[in-house]
Amino acid sequence: MIVRKSLRADVQKEILARLADQRLAPGSRVNESHLSAELGVSRTPLREAMLGLEAAGFLGSDVGRGFLVPALVAGPFREAQQVLTRLAPAALAQTRPAAPRLMELQNLIGRARMRLGAAPAERAADLAPLSQRWSHLLLENCPNRTLQQDIARLEALSVRAWREALRRGFDAAGQVDSWQALYELVRTGQIETAATAWGRHLETYGAAAAALLPEVAEARSTAS
Repeated sequence: MIVRKSLRADVQKEILARLADQRLAPGSRVNESHLSAELGVSRTPLREAMLGLEAAGFLGSDVGRGFLVPALVAGPFREAQQVLTRLAPAALAQTRPAAPRLMELQNLIGRARMRLGAAPAERAADLAPLSQRWSHLLLENCPNRTLQQDIARLEALSVRAWREALRRGFDAAGQVDSWQALYELVRTGQIETAATAWGRHLETYGAAAAALLPEVAEARSTAS
């Protein structure tokens, strides 16, 4: 049982990576036979993994067609950011990040600055997961675990949209500068001010990224 749970988690992690970099193309159907062969697992743990991802909103399904990769469009991303704008500041307001996490936040900002000048594809791959990591570091000590988990799921759901927006030319320099300002507020203990600023940050940069995404699904291959 422990082995199966671990295998399912590993398969889910690999599927999420393929969703983020579009090896599983938006709007396509997941070819379970091909994917199980590529991952070197049987159909049973693969299906278990995909059922879990479907329940969390990462995959869709259609009777008779199996699992579907959600289209990469602005609407769901915009909605996720609007919810995060409310939830994340509320979580931060009741959190006191530990000193080691503050150091990691500063290191994250440094890594992000180093990647700003990279080619679009490389910049997208490197920077897209950082907002998710930023949130995790800030809220690791949040006493409300349900709130923390809801935020983590929404951040994970947003990764592939951030990556696409970066690929399409989203300018992350302002976002990184905003992270630096937020870091200084948290470092100096101004948590309530930081929480308010984080809400504005999410609203501003979420809207800017959403503006670069298509409003309707773009034509894609129907199989993966």
